[in-house]
Amino acid sequence: MATFQDNYCGLTWMTTILVVVGIVLQNSIVTAAPYYGKRIGTLSSYAHRVAGDVYAASDKRLYLTGFTYDGRGPDAFVWMGNTPTGAASSQGQIISADGSSDILGSYSNAVVQVDLPDSTTLADYKWISIWCRRFAANFGELVFPTDPAPVPKSLGTLGFPSPVHGVRADDVIILNNRQIKLVNLDYDGNGPDAYYWAGSGGTPTSSGFALADESRGGSLTKLPRGTALTDVTVTLTVPANRGDIGSIGYVGLWCVAFSQNFGHVVIPSLSELGVPVYDDSPPVTNAPVVTQAPPQANENCQVLIDDTYQVRWSLTDTSAIQISLSARINPGTYMAFGLSGSDTRTLMIGSDVTVAWLDAETGAMPKAVDYHLSAYQQCVTSSGSGACTDELSQPSGSNDVTVGDYSNNNGIITISYTKPLDTGDTNTDKVIPINDDVYVAWSIGPINPSGLAAKHRQQPTSDVPINFGQTGVTCPAFTTGQTEKLEPWVIPTIRGDMTGKTEFRVDIGQAGGQQGYEGITGKPGWGIAWYVDDYIIPVLTLRRGVTYTFIVQGGNEANIQARYHPFYITNDAEGGYIQKTAQETQGVEIYAGPVNGSLCEWRSTGAYNADDFDTFVKYRDAELERVCDDPFKTATLTWTPDENTPNRVYYQCYTHKFLGWKIDIIDNDADTSTMKSGDSGKGDTSTMKSGGTNMPKTTAAGWVTQGNKLSIITTVIISMMIFWK
Repeated sequence: MATFQDNYCGLTWMTTILVVVGIVLQNSIVTAAPYYGKRIGTLSSYAHRVAGDVYAASDKRLYLTGFTYDGRGPDAFVWMGNTPTGAASSQGQIISADGSSDILGSYSNAVVQVDLPDSTTLADYKWISIWCRRFAANFGELVFPTDPAPVPKSLGTLGFPSPVHGVRADDVIILNNRQIKLVNLDYDGNGPDAYYWAGSGGTPTSSGFALADESRGGSLTKLPRGTALTDVTVTLTVPANRGDIGSIGYVGLWCVAFSQNFGHVVIPSLSELGVPVYDDSPPVTNAPVVTQAPPQANENCQVLIDDTYQVRWSLTDTSAIQISLSARINPGTYMAFGLSGSDTRTLMIGSDVTVAWLDAETGAMPKAVDYHLSAYQQCVTSSGSGACTDELSQPSGSNDVTVGDYSNNNGIITISYTKPLDTGDTNTDKVIPINDDVYVAWSIGPINPSGLAAKHRQQPTSDVPINFGQTGVTCPAFTTGQTEKLEPWVIPTIRGDMTGKTEFRVDIGQAGGQQGYEGITGKPGWGIAWYVDDYIIPVLTLRRGVTYTFIVQGGNEANIQARYHPFYITNDAEGGYIQKTAQETQGVEIYAGPVNGSLCEWRSTGAYNADDFDTFVKYRDAELERVCDDPFKTATLTWTPDENTPNRVYYQCYTHKFLGWKIDIIDNDADTSTMKSGDSGKGDTSTMKSGGTNMPKTTAAGWVTQGNKLSIITTVIISMMIFWK
């Protein structure tokens, strides 16, 4: 049997270089801190606990951040005026707060969006106040400084004194928090692998990323070789999955193939720049209520799940379609919808879908992203395979979806978006027909911490045809009521520290819906997770100086990612080491492994839904069966935690993120009631063997072991375990 070293460590030096370069070039996800624009001051506080800072996103929009008001004023509003004294007075007007002109309620450390009337700009006002109209009382105010509105910022010329490939621009202008303009750019076009480039730090490196060139339709691809630029003005955009200008420290031109800097400028912090907000629409971070007017109902509708999921559509013209997805979900859960991967049935593999969701923390910030599902697995960014965005897929495409209105009301989230019927993207998109039935694919599931779609919780159980050209089809209204939040299952801690247990069996199994991996860890996974001794991701408690053995069957088919899960122990809470860039592996330690063995998997029979069970044991015994390719082909990992091992480490999958969980390490002479905390440290005394013949504790009859056939001894041991709290 091929070992993990055979699969990875036997690469030639040239292959290794190519792999590293490929990983570096992938689009990892960066979440930028919210940017609200130019800070123009702090509200004074006169009454009712008014507090907060005022930011100008543009000359038409303000944000109150950290806003607090006790809501006890009888007739209070956001109030603005331009009286000559410069102080708030009754000679003002009500200004919309979060889209409403109603009397203000109570706020605590909130973010409030303040939109000026269409006929005015910030220059028409001298102050803002929290004002009680009935009693002409000023609860708090800010008098504006001179020129409060944000404006683009010039950074000066681009290029070296002796230009490389003729690169020079008369000016680099930061237009807003995501866009940069290069004015009168020159470039001889002879660079072999040139990109518009940005990254962290003050000097370009290969760990940077490409910027979208708006003059080429938002392309992230390299500049055409042989095409010179002379006095060309170019607008560049930081891709949405890279955050914003606050995440970068330079911008310039870079040759990827030869790691050559053609010229760059250093970018100050956003707080120093004080530029407008991109597209004048940063996030609103109040509680998840209706943050915009609900989208207008489209004429045509189809129910995907009764009282849970609906799709509406209308043809905006002969070239595009507007789609509204509505579902009984929480923020942080996506709705996916699009064309099937097959012309004759509903099929997820090969499908072209849009994934839409609201930000989990704010209940706002709608996203709608083009996805291509090339394989039934999480997106492997190093190869562009799996459930990947069009931009991450290989061969890559572009995000051709434009997000529109959204609402979040009574437990129903609605997000609208527009997409061309024919995007011209033959790599990742399909042409949407409007005159015939077409099979569609849909799903509902969580967005993982990397900002990518994780494995669905719900999907079609039969074929779903739709004719986008039909008219007059309607859906029933949703019933009222919030989405039920299920409590995570309680999984017993496996105590290798006090029971004398030193051997563990490790398999792959189902992630267990909202109560399983996601509920236990607080992180969406990809539908599978490690099972240790027949339990989903239990916490392990081990002692330093004691040698432990893990009998692993994670799959050894390296060419099929969905059946290849090498097991290892690390200080990294998310795992997936092979997916990480060189920068992302800094500080990551591997204490033991990886090893794999043939695949043993706790498979679902399809009879029940995981969310229907209040305990994991009930779910496992009723719904899962353990199926092994070959239970004799195991891999054995032995590991002895020592004095340098951190108090908290993790067991993970080397090829996929978010499959494992915690190992708590205590001193050999420690009282087991005393637990230490800490997440740093290094060193171990691990050894590795693969292809061993140790049998799992539960044997397989016909390679299948039913979950409900636990031995009496195992049951007794489980009943004695101490639950981790």
